[in-house]
Amino acid sequence: MKRILLASLVISIVLCSCQFARTVVYNDPGLQDFKFMPYSKVKTGEYQPLPEASIYNTMKLPDSLQKALTQTQTVAFLVLKHDSIVYEWYAPGYSDSSRTNPFSMTKSIMSILTGIALKEGKIGSVDDPIGKYYAPYQADSLSRVTIKHCLTMSTGLNYHDQYLNPAGHVAKLYYGRDLYKFVNTMKYEKPSGYEFRYKNVDPQILGIALTKATGMSMTQYASEKLWQPLGAAHDAWWLTDKKDGMEKTYCCFHTDARDIARIGILYEHYGNWHGTQIVDSSYVRASLTPINICDGEHGDTVICKRYGYLWWLRNTDGHGDFAADGMKGQYVGVMPDKGIVFVRLGLRDWYQTGHRFGHYPFLYKTIARSLRQIFDKD
Repeated sequence: MKRILLASLVISIVLCSCQFARTVVYNDPGLQDFKFMPYSKVKTGEYQPLPEASIYNTMKLPDSLQKALTQTQTVAFLVLKHDSIVYEWYAPGYSDSSRTNPFSMTKSIMSILTGIALKEGKIGSVDDPIGKYYAPYQADSLSRVTIKHCLTMSTGLNYHDQYLNPAGHVAKLYYGRDLYKFVNTMKYEKPSGYEFRYKNVDPQILGIALTKATGMSMTQYASEKLWQPLGAAHDAWWLTDKKDGMEKTYCCFHTDARDIARIGILYEHYGNWHGTQIVDSSYVRASLTPINICDGEHGDTVICKRYGYLWWLRNTDGHGDFAADGMKGQYVGVMPDKGIVFVRLGLRDWYQTGHRFGHYPFLYKTIARSLRQIFDKD
């Protein structure tokens, strides 16, 4: 009987879509999915080292923070103050050159690339319809979706992140092999701009629009306009739907802790990198302003006040911090009033199973509060 059931399962997987089979085989997305999924290389240019402070690695972490990092299986923890590294730690098997999956931190990179495209005139305005750049979205059923709607997760499209469903939307995005085809299946569920609802398809649509608007792949554009100007140490590996395919622009910009910290430093300085204005400061301010789209049926008045243009506005204890966040606790946190940027990478961000898909960032707030406690003594 067991053999019959096993044979039935194998036949089912073979007959199902590749996306379903890949979901069953690989299951939950991991930190090093580049080992079995196709990717493109975001090329570095001239390396600009991040300086180490005179107090480098002399700081003692509070026991509560150390316990939180250990319990959540942290693999990298990096703290910078005034653009210099003051603390750095890696789990066994990881180092400052280990690339890991930042998951949705990639969304904040897409926000930056949108700002660069605006600065260059590749797109006219965040209020431009997606259909201006991507023809399938000129159809009546999709024509009202704008770049801003994608930046603010308010497209109103009928996409739902069903993380535990191997045949669901998020599985099709992550394991599927035709992202263009998938985004073209979307339809309105609510009017665009009506409510904030977190959904991975919105930044994927944005990535497609920017690809068409710039005439470059997002890999090429990120290489030339962001990664090289920031002086990254290592090429980033951006997962694609297939070989030489479309980047997964809602996630999967595999890089290391030191290099991903650069996007936090860039935004701490309102888009300026050592005297070069990579993104206009006005766009940075707009992207760090709460969207306040709270009128919908599911418009959580707390969550929508914590979101900007694909950046989370954490404002821990009213201190104005913000972050690029990724699933399982991938963070680039920026605490502007203290001149602090921190990076945490790891296997999970929850202490209890029921917390995994909650909106309250337990680990993030523990880190932010602990660092404030340390540096308030200065």
